This record gives sequence, C-alpha cells and structure tokens, in this order.
Amino acid sequence: MEITELKKLSSDFMLSKEGVIVKVQLKSDYVFRGAFFYDGRNQAVLGRNNKDFYLLKSVPPVIRQKILNSKMIMLVECTGDEINQAYNVEVVHVDEIPGEDTFIEDYKKYFNKLEQMYGKERVSKFKQAALAAFRKIIG
Repeated sequence: MEITELKKLSSDFMLSKEGVIVKVQLKSDYVFRGAFFYDGRNQAVLGRNNKDFYLLKSVPPVIRQKILNSKMIMLVECTGDEINQAYNVEVVHVDEIPGEDTFIEDYKKYFNKLEQMYGKERVSKFKQAALAAFRKIIG
C-alpha cells in the first residue's frame, strides 16, 4: 500500500469505560476496514479505506499508552457537533510515523549519521532537497 496523499484532520481523543474514542471532523463516507496506525508518540494515521489516509496530531500523553494497549478504538466522524457515523477500527502498531512535529529531531539525527558516513559536502545537497520536499508535503 502506498500513501499518495496524507491529509491533516482535526481530532479529539477521549477515554470511556469501553476504551479510547477518537472524534474527527469528517463527512460520512464508505469505510472499508479502517485502521489506526500508531507509534506511541504525538500523532497517528487514520486509514479509512485503501485510498483515504489522514494525519491526526496532538495525541494527548494520557491517551498514548491506552492506545498502545488497545486492539481496537472507536472512531466517531462528525460535522460540527452532529455525528455522521461511528465504527471500530483496528489499532496497527508501527515503528514510526514521521511527521512535522518530529521531523526536525529525526532530520538532525538522520543527517548527522549520513554526514559521519559520507562527509558534510556530499550530504549537503541531498539535505537541502529533502528539506524542500518535506516543506512541500506539509505546506
């Protein structure tokens, strides 16, 4: 599966006695076995079907461990305060979801390692191109 576009999505995370509930501002649409990709950090990716993927930012620290310990979470799609649909999605644990809030940290580590291996001059042009491409993606 290749993600061609990752759209940002407004979301709220809540806890109930049944588990984690994620409220998103999204119009109702067909959902084919949705999945919630999560690495335990500040953001997650919601896959609604095989073509619609959304970046959810600002996963609260108090919720993170609950999601990591869950096999399923409830997703509630809303327009304003009106609920369009609600369904369970599988939590898919992944090693890392790169994104704008962790990019600078990851970017520095990644390129420091490359510079040690290949030297600053060889890596300089590649570093500039990578940063420009990332800015275009999040722009």
